[in-house]
Amino acid sequence: MNKVFRTRVYKETRMSHGKEVTLYRGYYCLERNGTRVWRGLGTPDRAIAERRIMDIALEAQREQEGIIPPRAIREAATKGLGSLIDDYERELISLGRVKKHVHDTILRIRHVVSATKWRSLGEIRPDQFLAWRAGFDRSAKTKKEYQISINAFLNWLVDTGRLAKSPLSNVETVETRNKGVRDCRSFSEDELQRLFSIAGKRMLAYQMLFYTGQRKSEVRGLVWGDLHLDGEQPFALFRASTMKDKEKRAVPLRAEIADALKASRPADVDPTKMVFWYCWPTYDWLCSDLERAGIEKKDPMGRVVHFHSFRKTFQTLGVKYGLNQRAAQEVLGHSDPSITAKVYTDVPAMGLNSEIMKFPWIQGGKADALHGAQKSGVARPSPSLDGIMAMFIEALKVHDSKEVSHALASAVASCHPDEMAARAGIEPATK
Repeated sequence: MNKVFRTRVYKETRMSHGKEVTLYRGYYCLERNGTRVWRGLGTPDRAIAERRIMDIALEAQREQEGIIPPRAIREAATKGLGSLIDDYERELISLGRVKKHVHDTILRIRHVVSATKWRSLGEIRPDQFLAWRAGFDRSAKTKKEYQISINAFLNWLVDTGRLAKSPLSNVETVETRNKGVRDCRSFSEDELQRLFSIAGKRMLAYQMLFYTGQRKSEVRGLVWGDLHLDGEQPFALFRASTMKDKEKRAVPLRAEIADALKASRPADVDPTKMVFWYCWPTYDWLCSDLERAGIEKKDPMGRVVHFHSFRKTFQTLGVKYGLNQRAAQEVLGHSDPSITAKVYTDVPAMGLNSEIMKFPWIQGGKADALHGAQKSGVARPSPSLDGIMAMFIEALKVHDSKEVSHALASAVASCHPDEMAARAGIEPATK
């Protein structure tokens, strides 16, 4: 018997299919007074049983000494990559990952494996991955997403004991800052009015994208149970499972939006049914609607309008109409770079509903931004520079010096620092 470890076998009788069966089981212990590791040996012959437990103990000792890798790693090394990817897909599904996330992740992994012709874990090499990435004719952001997916798969194999170290762990990710291929622009109010006018049953979806400021997938993921439309302050509760930052968010809804949603809500609606299941605009539908509305998809600067433009328009028009900066960050879900502002600002007390109501109501008919703002109880926007200059010129035409002074004072008042700050979305400093 080996002096380093010891083994023992014992005869065990049990019932199998109504008959008594005698088989051997045994244990090994790699250290003196160490833990006993039991194994079924599957034989009624004592000599064979002793040989099998000895082989098992020798294998365990070699693994312990680092002579051979653990069994899980050895088995994974001989297993095809396709089978391991299938295991990873089942794991993602069991963890409750979003269906689209699972689909896109597995699709990216299989694409990389197919393009590099990797068949097993031992064939994965950083230089081959870099060569594939260099020839992958996609944006920097897309390349980064593919690398994140393949790294997540390899790290999962490490975590489950089937891979000692990810072969791509030292490969740097692609730099994506300032490398966007589809720099988007915001809509103008006139463009929104034209788009809403021709959108038909898709108008409500477009309005929800703009007036909530949320992402396409987040609005599309709304179910009727997420909408609270019957109170004095209607709102949509975006669940954490549908959000990019994995944090739930309550976003106030304008009364016009709430009324339209209530009108389209079936009487016996299932609260788990998606709100826009029948009228959600696909990318092709959006392009078609843009064309029919006479909206250029790409401007002279190369910027395009797409679904994210509604979110950008929320912030752009929010600045124009004096939307509180902190409120806008809360609605958009952006992290505040100023820790003091984030920790010490009482967001619930700021009245997000009144902030949302600062937007003009844009519908399918003639847009009247000023009327919408006045209807919401918001003061008329400050005059533009052109308006101030026009007032100044009119003042010069007045013959009475008192009237001149009064007109000039009105123009100067329009340029008050607090007014200009409000138009820029900046809160005036506390005196």
